[in-house]
Amino acid sequence: MKQLLFIIFVSAFISAAPCAAQTAAVPISDAAGARSALSSAAAKDRLQAISYLAMARDFETLAGHFASEKDAYLRVQIVEALDVAGSTWAYACAGLAAADGNQAVRQAAAGAIAQRTGAAEANKQLGALAADPSENVRAAVVNAMQQHPGAAAAAIVGGVLADKAATPMLRREAAASLARMKNKEADAELLKHAADPDKEIRASVSSRTPAKPKPAKTKKKPAAKR
Repeated sequence: MKQLLFIIFVSAFISAAPCAAQTAAVPISDAAGARSALSSAAAKDRLQAISYLAMARDFETLAGHFASEKDAYLRVQIVEALDVAGSTWAYACAGLAAADGNQAVRQAAAGAIAQRTGAAEANKQLGALAADPSENVRAAVVNAMQQHPGAAAAAIVGGVLADKAATPMLRREAAASLARMKNKEADAELLKHAADPDKEIRASVSSRTPAKPKPAKTKKKPAAKR
């Protein structure tokens, strides 16, 4: 009886082995294999394909796949791999991500589009993300702007700081971000809030307010010799 059970067990294991092999991820060795894997039902296969195509800088294929990718995590992986500054396909994909229904994807879009800060269309998209219903998305814009300081970044973050309906934490982050930019445009935005009720915001303003020069000491004239 025991021998019969052993034979049945071994037979079942052998018959199941092909199924296990079929579900295992197949290593991707070329671009064609990666493109094929994007249509796999298994998320792990699609993730592997996204990683391969990102390394190959095939942003056209990634942009084409983005809209049909149902897994939000994988959409984030696509966006974070984009070289928006160097590829129009990547920029187009980031634009789609900025309107995504998932906030994590929109957060990733903020960092990607920030690579084009200063361009009119990118500034418009970043401004919209800076007014996003999700505070996490707005904070992502504020943080991304520190990496691309300039007039456009200062104006976008200044808009967040000026929003009295924003949470104190977000406004403080905006003030700190402006202070870290260390340029005249950011300083000008900060100075608008020199009398802000929030002491942390005032501290950020003070950190960038030039100290008043001390009056020069007048040397006393030596007494005339008699």
